Amino acid sequence: MSGFEFGGYRRLRRYSALIVVALLVGCNGEEPDKGPASASISGYNHTEDYIHRFFIDGSWGGNVFAYSGGGGFVCCINYPREWRPGLTATVRWSTSSSIPDGPPGVTWHELVVPIEYYDKLGSRLNVHFLPGHTVRLLIWNGSADSKGYRGPAAPIKPADWPY
Repeated sequence: MSGFEFGGYRRLRRYSALIVVALLVGCNGEEPDKGPASASISGYNHTEDYIHRFFIDGSWGGNVFAYSGGGGFVCCINYPREWRPGLTATVRWSTSSSIPDGPPGVTWHELVVPIEYYDKLGSRLNVHFLPGHTVRLLIWNGSADSKGYRGPAAPIKPADWPY
């Protein structure tokens, strides 16, 4: 083996060692992931209407019976790792009456809704459908009734609700 080939082999080993060290430092968590975070979608229906299906920026969120929700999760939606003013999502949902003899037909609704302030990443996007066709979006690590939650409590059926 000539001196050139032997020197080339040494350089290759040295560069390989540097690459391995760089990869290990990256895996050690010293360089944070700059890509989007991901959350499951959970719907809460605070109205007497049945929500047939809903979408958050095109991602399907499931369906929600009147005065219920929070128990089911649909995967997933991506969101920025850091909240910023003006952060919104388009919410689209269809409703009909939950009352057997109520008005017939399905109605579609669509709103651009602000995503409420979050200071840490959450594993859930809690979607609250409120009376008057309003919606709140909250990134959180738990249900609507968890400690520190900044949104509405889970829906409660009115005492006189027959369904």
